[in-house]
Amino acid sequence: MASLILPLYVLEYTPKTIDSVLSPAALEGKEVEVDVYDRRDVTKKHTGIGRRIKGESDLFRVRVAIESGHHEDEWSYTILRESAGRSRKARK
Repeated sequence: MASLILPLYVLEYTPKTIDSVLSPAALEGKEVEVDVYDRRDVTKKHTGIGRRIKGESDLFRVRVAIESGHHEDEWSYTILRESAGRSRKARK
């Protein structure tokens, strides 16, 4: 049985992140800025760079610059778009 690997940095659904994930630029696979937080310490907030990786699994790769270099996590782009859309509606 495959083990589940939790992402180290989690997207924070701020207005900036929601707008970025739903933007035409993200849809086209261009880099967009997103807000993330450290899963181990939610008070540690960062700005990450997200990019849609088109393909069979349609991923959204988030890269965060940290003191020791860079860290990347991948998310389902379809699920992120749905979550961002729900978050946008809830804020209205």
